[in-house]
Amino acid sequence: MAVLASDRSRRAHRRLALALAVSLGLVAAPTWARSEKTLAYPRDQAWPAAVRFLAVDEHVKITEKDADAGYVMFELRDDGKLFRGSLEVVMVRRDGQSQVRFVLQIADRPSWLEIAMLRRLEGKLRAELGAPAPPPSEPPRKAEPGKDGKGGGPGKDTDKGGADTGKDGADPGKDGAESGKDGGRRDDGPPVSPNP
Repeated sequence: MAVLASDRSRRAHRRLALALAVSLGLVAAPTWARSEKTLAYPRDQAWPAAVRFLAVDEHVKITEKDADAGYVMFELRDDGKLFRGSLEVVMVRRDGQSQVRFVLQIADRPSWLEIAMLRRLEGKLRAELGAPAPPPSEPPRKAEPGKDGKGGGPGKDTDKGGADTGKDGADPGKDGAESGKDGGRRDDGPPVSPNP
């Protein structure tokens, strides 16, 4: 009878430990991390390169793929275990430029594994397709207003009510005569070349 009582006691302790672990969240449920990388490649070129990367470089088993929908389902074998994953290839617009966002998810694996895989994918794309397209150049900027907010800019002397000045900053004055003790020239320092 003593054996029977201690057996019941062990079972009770196990149930209590399991209940405590579940209530504290120590029993891990399957989790899906999600890592993303956006690159400036055309989707029609990035899609086949991404599928080749998974099959050839990463040696995963592709279980399903749909080029039109832009996803690949795969199985990754790591540490003798099988993990399910997916890669989405989504067209996005950023700063007026078409780009491709790669969204990688691998169940029950840490996010650093996904991030490392995305870095290797970027390396494969660079090797096969070259560098991503540069961001679009900024449109030319408009002339900045002067200190008084009324325009200003080159050729305008805002300190004298916006009167035009010559190229060298001198006020032509009456009859083109220069005025002032320094010949009417402003001393803004040495001339600066527009080219560095």
